[in-house]
Amino acid sequence: MKLTTTAQNPFEWLAINTGLAPEPIAVGHFGYLVSKFLLEAIDKNVFETIGKRKCTLQEIALACSLHEGSLNKLLGLLASMGLIDFKNNLFSLTKKSKKWLLKDSPSSMYWLLMFDQHVCFNWMNYVGEFLQTGKGLQYHSTFNEQQWFYYQKAMECVAKNAAREIVSKVPSLSTPATMLDIGGSHGLYSAAFCKKYPGLQATVFDLPAAIDQTKKMEKDASTESSITYLPGDILTDNIGENKYDFILMASVAHHFTEEENIMVANKVRAALKPGGYYTIMEVLSPKKIQRNGDMLSTIGDLFFALSSTSGTWNLRQIKSWMQHANLSIIKKSSFLFLPGYVAITAKK
Repeated sequence: MKLTTTAQNPFEWLAINTGLAPEPIAVGHFGYLVSKFLLEAIDKNVFETIGKRKCTLQEIALACSLHEGSLNKLLGLLASMGLIDFKNNLFSLTKKSKKWLLKDSPSSMYWLLMFDQHVCFNWMNYVGEFLQTGKGLQYHSTFNEQQWFYYQKAMECVAKNAAREIVSKVPSLSTPATMLDIGGSHGLYSAAFCKKYPGLQATVFDLPAAIDQTKKMEKDASTESSITYLPGDILTDNIGENKYDFILMASVAHHFTEEENIMVANKVRAALKPGGYYTIMEVLSPKKIQRNGDMLSTIGDLFFALSSTSGTWNLRQIKSWMQHANLSIIKKSSFLFLPGYVAITAKK
């Protein structure tokens, strides 16, 4: 996937395709402005205030405690982005705003954007130092309680959407009894598998601070009794031997070095029962540096290196960790909701 400029008339098309329009400015200058204005609109409850009704400018300004003139300009930008409709002096949300930005939507990405607003946007001030030193923020060891809250809520909303696909990406399990979910503190992936396999008992294993936040989140009553939350660190703690039919590690490997991922794979092999499955769910790194290549994969690779020093991994590297632990690769699947993500499953 590529983030790019789109011409809205023949003159713009001509300017872009002849190189007369300064395209890098679209991202370098306007891109971060658009991002910040959108994040502020979400943070100031503009979308929540409009919700599923139609509102006047005055009603929105009063409810959000915003200046009418400034708000009017913001709403104009949001309308140009296709997020707001304006008709007969009334503002309303478009379908994609209702689907992705409202908190109560089943597909809501509200908390991911709130995490960006309150945590990640500040990380951008560190990019220059990261480029000079190569040292990432290692944010898991520096978060305060509020930052952990935003982080866990962000991971929850992403997982809520991805969980709808994950169970179909793993080969069918034959009456599994036990599952270990490494780094899945929200428990949504475990819940998805518990719904598919009645009787399955899942253990969610994550850092103590992550588990503390999980205790405050709403749980699915239909699977709550099937899931146990265990605080710990996969890099330092023992996870046992011959205990689990299935082990999942989703969106965690990009925080670890290659040596650490190999170590985890060996721990997983020991903890799996004979015939058990190990699935790694990850966004893949770009195969090579390529003009007009997949921008999402390159953004992810740089972002995760900034946040955790490591970065993303390619398919060959992920498979090599499993093979190093004498696990046999049996399936690779891609995701529709998360372009660039794959689920790679190996068998003991």
